[in-house]
Amino acid sequence: MNWNERLDAMAAGYQDAAILLAAIRHRLFDELDTSPRTAADVATARGLDVRAVSMVLHALAATGVLVKEGKGFTLLEDRARVLRSDGADTQVSIFGHHEHLLKRWARLDEVLANGRPVPHGERSESELRDFICGMEDIQKRSLRGVLDVVDFSAVRHLLDLGGGPATAALTFAERWPHLRCTVFDLPAPCAIARERIEASGLGARVGVMPGDYHVDDLGGGYDVVYLSNIIHSMGDQETSALYAKCCEALVPGGRLLVKDFFLDDSMTSPHYAARFAVNMLVGTEKGKSYSVGETRRMLTDAGFSAIERLDVPPHSAIMVGVRTA
Repeated sequence: MNWNERLDAMAAGYQDAAILLAAIRHRLFDELDTSPRTAADVATARGLDVRAVSMVLHALAATGVLVKEGKGFTLLEDRARVLRSDGADTQVSIFGHHEHLLKRWARLDEVLANGRPVPHGERSESELRDFICGMEDIQKRSLRGVLDVVDFSAVRHLLDLGGGPATAALTFAERWPHLRCTVFDLPAPCAIARERIEASGLGARVGVMPGDYHVDDLGGGYDVVYLSNIIHSMGDQETSALYAKCCEALVPGGRLLVKDFFLDDSMTSPHYAARFAVNMLVGTEKGKSYSVGETRRMLTDAGFSAIERLDVPPHSAIMVGVRTA
């Protein structure tokens, strides 16, 4: 692909995104599997316009998301696992969150002019659930990599700080049967966490602590604090203060694990983290993607030593620090 073609693909990329996200919003993929169905079948089942559904399904087939056979469309198993709401690796909630983000990104030109995030007010109930459950979708995907690089076999009590729907805490508790986990988050995420914990049958070892980590006490005596995909929403001062608070909550020798989309010190790589920084620009007052170097400095200043980086595919890394005293 030459540069003209690449730039054209970048400029028109929103179109493929809008097609995919609208199809997910209207649950078109829930009507499709390996048995061919026509556009009329799908439109009727979802109560939608046949002509519009036909054009969207054909566009999805053109990109390879769907396969067209005669007049019918099929959804292959590897796509179904991700795109159906009942798929084994469903990403429906996080894609729903991307649909909300698309509306903010369309106003990036305004942000460039005034330096302020796009006003979006309070999230609706559906937006909030898409966001929280979207974090669950992301965690399920990345936790496979996390389990490959961490060892909690000697850990007694873990704090999942900003743990949302308890995805990480439940995964860790299932892997290490002796481990006790506490999920600390705002009341709304904690309500969803309670649903997940009750369904898991791990309520004896996984609990919730509603609160605001900026102002409320985190408790203490933790062997590990797990802080996943949180710091990118905050500025330097808030992040440094939270690191210090985590240090106080840990036992001496306890570890803080900060998982996020870290940049190298050039701030230009990896591409995902550089692009994600702009997502924080349009959506938050001070959020950004942090570099590995500035994270090392901030953790050191907060009282951590023996700092190391652990890579977690596809886009994340974990910065680990040990409380020295």
